[in-house]
Amino acid sequence: MTNVAALLLLTVILPAHCLRFRRGVFGDLVPIATTMAKNLMNPLSIKVDCFEVVESNGERIGWGQLRPLGPAAVAADEFDAAPGSRGAEDVDAAWDALPEFPTGFASLPWTDEYKAFARGADDRRNARNAATADEPQLWELASVFVLEDHRGCGTGAAIVRRLLERHVERGLSAADIYLLTLASTASWYEGLGFEPVTEPRDVPQPLAFEVAAGRVVTGLMGAELVVMRGVGDPGT
Repeated sequence: MTNVAALLLLTVILPAHCLRFRRGVFGDLVPIATTMAKNLMNPLSIKVDCFEVVESNGERIGWGQLRPLGPAAVAADEFDAAPGSRGAEDVDAAWDALPEFPTGFASLPWTDEYKAFARGADDRRNARNAATADEPQLWELASVFVLEDHRGCGTGAAIVRRLLERHVERGLSAADIYLLTLASTASWYEGLGFEPVTEPRDVPQPLAFEVAAGRVVTGLMGAELVVMRGVGDPGT
């Protein structure tokens, strides 16, 4: 092997050796939220204890989270039921308290209007979750991001695989994981074991707010939002 070839090989291999993966900590909250907001990604609903963070030479270069989304078995008609049904009053109150969904630039994730709607949606979700606490849970893969200078080396895929592997090691199923992405990046997630959800009725109720908000934001960007669901275990 020539010296030039050896140098090129080192250039490809060395960065992977410098990567350190770890769980998210409180100190990650502000830097991650700030970076995501600057890149027009939702900086809300960040749960640092659900994060996998990767560092290179001590610098935080990428991350992703797998966060609880809500109960799997939520029938829409149950929460639109007449007063007296299980949890109906609490959920109806949460719906009534929900502000009107913001439009235009007010729909961007860091605006006061969006935050107010997000708080209302969280109240609604919490009411639903309290009424269905014993149901199996769904999960959302979210906030997957790698700094531009570190892309194209498999770092993002490594983050996702580690989150999925941790999930399966807990005895949970990858089929319970959903995500939202752009049509332009959907094929990347397909390579990691996800498939598009093509029927609106197959989008779970706990994800309804994120889908509604995401479609407004991606519409402003001239892009298309895609809902995806995990199939099988990581690496299959």
